[in-house]
Amino acid sequence: MTILPQWRRLTTIVRKELLVLFSNRVSRIMLVVPPLMQIVLFGWAATLEVRNVDVAVLNRDGGALAEEILHRLRGSPTFRHVFFLTSEADIAPVIDGERALLALVLGQELSRRAAAGEEAAVQVILDGRRANASQIAAYYLQTILADVAASLPRSLMAAQGPTDIPAVNLHIRCWFNPNLEFQWFFLPNLIGMLSFMLGLVVTGLSVAREREVGTFDQLLASPATPTEIALAKLLPGCIIGLVHGTIFLLITVFGFGVPFSGSVLLLYAAVFIFALASGGVGLMISSIAATQQQAFLGAFTVGVPCILISGAVTPVMNMPLFLQRASELNPVRHFTTLAQGVFLKDISLSAALLSLGKIALIALVCILVAVSMFRRRV
Repeated sequence: MTILPQWRRLTTIVRKELLVLFSNRVSRIMLVVPPLMQIVLFGWAATLEVRNVDVAVLNRDGGALAEEILHRLRGSPTFRHVFFLTSEADIAPVIDGERALLALVLGQELSRRAAAGEEAAVQVILDGRRANASQIAAYYLQTILADVAASLPRSLMAAQGPTDIPAVNLHIRCWFNPNLEFQWFFLPNLIGMLSFMLGLVVTGLSVAREREVGTFDQLLASPATPTEIALAKLLPGCIIGLVHGTIFLLITVFGFGVPFSGSVLLLYAAVFIFALASGGVGLMISSIAATQQQAFLGAFTVGVPCILISGAVTPVMNMPLFLQRASELNPVRHFTTLAQGVFLKDISLSAALLSLGKIALIALVCILVAVSMFRRRV
């Protein structure tokens, strides 16, 4: 008999929160437009791939091998423009002025040495200011040079000696992402990042907004208990998280062509539990903050480190050991693992239960702590 009145009070406050969020035109725009812009912009702009690289070439050889190398460079999708230098003095201005990411120097004896079976060296000068891009571009260039060397006549390879002849042919096959498309890796992670920040902000600003406007005391004077008020503040963020998760899913699959091979129900269950966890963290922030500005700064202070140590951007295994252990308390890390598995691996429910259980445990702890903090503040 007591459940029905409690449920009615809870749903009334939830309905009131949703009306407050969507009654203002600016609030509606801020809830819809920025997340959509972020997933579209990050989907196109955020990438660790290196493309459209300009290469400066100082060709002192002019032989067949040098021409084959230049032909491969022009045909590669990585390198956009290959332009030629006339002397070594031109290299420094080109690199300093960022007109080229790397400079390739082909020596005078390159083709002759290769034809004679001698060591043929190629000099590559990289722009160290863009260290990551330079290393990746150098790897692409090294792959091209290796392909050119492998295409040399077998008689020439035999002349170099048996130790120089490759003994193993390496055939690489990438599971789950055959073409190593960065969007396939990043966009499922982006769903977790954006949903987490959205849950923090929406839930974190709710109580602080009530305090600033002066309606928080009126809410306390209602028949609802502090626990019911705290839970009612939590649920709108979960509802908005599910709606945005649906929009992000559609954009990721149909807008960017990322394959979805898993269970939709499993993904929605993960999104809902993950929204509870992020809402619980946001409610803790909201219980501490006295103003909306403090709540927003608190959400930013908590959200950014959680995203950085989640493995959504950089691998967790590359982090120090204490950060790897700390990331186990981070719901974004476990949701990232789950989203990758649902999108690309088609993982089963039994395989997903570990990550799902960790998210649920974190959500439960965050909600209990948030409700306790909320009641103490009241």
